[in-house]
Amino acid sequence: MTFAGLVAYPITPFTADGGVNTPELAALISSLAVSGVDTIAVLGSSGSFAFLSSAERDAVARTAVEAAAGAVPVVVGISSVGTREVLAAARSAERAGASGLVLSPVSYVPLTEEEVSFQVRTVAESTDLPICLYNNPRTTQFSYGLELVAELLALPSVVAFKDTAADVASFRQRYDRLRSLTDATFSHGLSGDLLIASGELAADAWHTGPAALLPAYYARFRAAVTAGDASGVAECRRVLLPVVQHVVNLRKISGLHLLARVCGIDAGDPRLPLLPVPGSEQRELARLVDVVEEALALSGPVS
Repeated sequence: MTFAGLVAYPITPFTADGGVNTPELAALISSLAVSGVDTIAVLGSSGSFAFLSSAERDAVARTAVEAAAGAVPVVVGISSVGTREVLAAARSAERAGASGLVLSPVSYVPLTEEEVSFQVRTVAESTDLPICLYNNPRTTQFSYGLELVAELLALPSVVAFKDTAADVASFRQRYDRLRSLTDATFSHGLSGDLLIASGELAADAWHTGPAALLPAYYARFRAAVTAGDASGVAECRRVLLPVVQHVVNLRKISGLHLLARVCGIDAGDPRLPLLPVPGSEQRELARLVDVVEEALALSGPVS
């Protein structure tokens, strides 16, 4: 498990009464597993992990692994406010048959580098599953320094870094700098929907929520970027960027639930206290998604 290529982060569908819609989740994962993505990552930010109980998170992990049926690896987000809960989530993911773990430094009080290092080392000692560290400073109020990342990549089970930056140039600098700090073999993946939609960064992986809802077109887009196909990149970017911009301008999880609805997925509303996006946004987003689907139909399957 290398966390390379296209890593899709599906939403967690909810029923009308706010429960986890397990049948719809299973259908989403089954479809996604044969869509061209390289890895499915459940219980990320897109999957509303912070709003689920431990029992619900266990059920999501089990459902996803069973529904993927070995077609692609399923990795599980284990982030939580307390390290005890993180360790419990790691053990649960192992029992479910997960192929890897994704960990971000979530805390009510912003953590120090020493605290993050200690937590990662504690998790790494408790599991044989490969771990992807996630740099998500807007949410966690902690920004991974590259020296710390290089230090943690020396741990055998830490094999990937999901990273973001303010712009394309900054990510390139971080990518090159981290390579200079360690001889470890690892995946330095890109997170950030607008950075990905720029088409200017292949990185070692794309970590993205919208790709779980538009997987075939994201697979085409990444193939063009990694192949250096300038005309293909430009066309994919022309079609996909308006959808991404529209979703990004909405509240993150609520926007993804609206995109799911537009894509014909019965995802329900996000879990309270998050409110759904006003229905007035649906018509324009549907028009933009129609453009994506028409472009995919005209171009045929990814070769």
